[in-house]
Amino acid sequence: MAAVYSQHELSEDATLSSSSRKPKSLRKLFSKKLFTKSNNQAADRTDASTSRHYDFENSGREQPTSQSIEQGESLDQDWPVVEEREISALNDKGNEFFGKNEFDAALRMYSEALKLLKNSNIITDSGDRNEQAEENATKVLEMSLRSSKLVPQNSSHYYRASEVMADAMENIGLVLFKQKDYERASAMYGDALVARQKCIDLLTVRFKSQKGSKSKEAMAKYQEEKNACKVDLANTLFYTALLRERQGHVDEAFRACEDAILLRREVFPDLKTDAASLSLLSTIGRLYCHESVQRYEDALGYFHEVHRMKCELFGKRHLGVASSLNSIAFIYLNLGDYDKCVVISDRAIDIASNGRGLNKEMCVAWTNKGDAQEKLGQYVDAVASYEKVLDLQSACLSEDDIANAEVYEKMADSYLSMNDIQQATSSLEDAILVKIEALGDENEELAKSYRKLAECYEMTQDYSNSIKSHTRALRIFKHIGDKEGAAIEHNKMGGILKKSGDYNKAMEHYMASLWHSREAKLPSTNPIVADTIRNVASFQTN
Repeated sequence: MAAVYSQHELSEDATLSSSSRKPKSLRKLFSKKLFTKSNNQAADRTDASTSRHYDFENSGREQPTSQSIEQGESLDQDWPVVEEREISALNDKGNEFFGKNEFDAALRMYSEALKLLKNSNIITDSGDRNEQAEENATKVLEMSLRSSKLVPQNSSHYYRASEVMADAMENIGLVLFKQKDYERASAMYGDALVARQKCIDLLTVRFKSQKGSKSKEAMAKYQEEKNACKVDLANTLFYTALLRERQGHVDEAFRACEDAILLRREVFPDLKTDAASLSLLSTIGRLYCHESVQRYEDALGYFHEVHRMKCELFGKRHLGVASSLNSIAFIYLNLGDYDKCVVISDRAIDIASNGRGLNKEMCVAWTNKGDAQEKLGQYVDAVASYEKVLDLQSACLSEDDIANAEVYEKMADSYLSMNDIQQATSSLEDAILVKIEALGDENEELAKSYRKLAECYEMTQDYSNSIKSHTRALRIFKHIGDKEGAAIEHNKMGGILKKSGDYNKAMEHYMASLWHSREAKLPSTNPIVADTIRNVASFQTN
């Protein structure tokens, strides 16, 4: 399951981890554009962190476009390099205003510096980065953060300061995420969430404190501003979810996604019409499919929506549609609807191979199809599908890519189901060679492959090679401290030695298996423990 999941990044739309992803493109996915061009009030709205009025079509936080979402959000394009002196000048001007207690003007300067940073490649992993530029960029963010914190709570500028502070925290968190400093990034995102909520609370208090009856225009302006704050809070929750996923806290990740979806639904009651929610829906679908969650039926509903939205945005023959079909096929595979998985995989293959050359989606589709065919007992067809995957991957991946090992092991399973032990052994040997190159000599996944290879040798009564393979697996399990794995290997080796008539050595391995089982705190009902006890008892009665 884990191997299949890693190969299916069930949706790439929301993945923040790519080293080429830029802060600007992330902001484009969750824009503050809440209203249509016909809404004049929205066009006149002043953003809380800049003095300029919004022209939603040409300025401010940009509207998500079909192209930005469609092409992986143009992740690899080179954004214009912002001159260091421009950011420094804004920062210095902000300091000057701040020294005069002109907080509003100071915050505008810091906000403009932040905006330039978002539109630059200074805080991204874009290859040969200028370390001084990165340091200065971080200083601007931190200065904006410190300055915002110094604005008194009773100041009329406190709401504006809170929003600038939230933006700064979020951007610092993004920098730390890029640098793989996940603990500090988590702290920044947590503070940003508090600041975002504070913006909503301050806005509500300010509106309710206004005396007299509220005009429709005032009500509309308040609601627009509040909706914008909710979208910002949803964005920060989304980034937090991606960070939690990277940290391995999948349960926290999908809960953050659920909270983000609830917030966006308050602004957009029908998310099906909100293109900017595409990444969020894809992400929560992927998280529901994680092996530690396995809420496949919940994920299916989200991916059907993603598929429908992609068809409307890009057309039914777009490569992004193949990606959503692959996600749906993967879910049907795990729900046990193998025929449907094959049908949907064929549709994905048709789209992915439509004059587009080699691409990941074609490999994923053929893998899904092979998995479903194997489950249906169509082993020859499954092997053919896996061979197709290997052929495609050979043209775009290195020979020692771990994805090849996964396919070799799938082929081995199909060969075993056909009782073709020789071909299964050959496929497992290929998988092991790849894993050694990709993972090293002391990896748990390598140990599991050695165990499967040993079982193949045992089937052909090649006990010598079977013992050697189990011994290699045992060495790895002991090295990594996997006592349960070691108990299994000792049990397996005891069984082989018993078959070959070497009862004394068999007894030694059975006793070693019991010791490791006890260390691993395995219950007596565990199949390996029960089998070991039974064999030890049989030796004692003979």
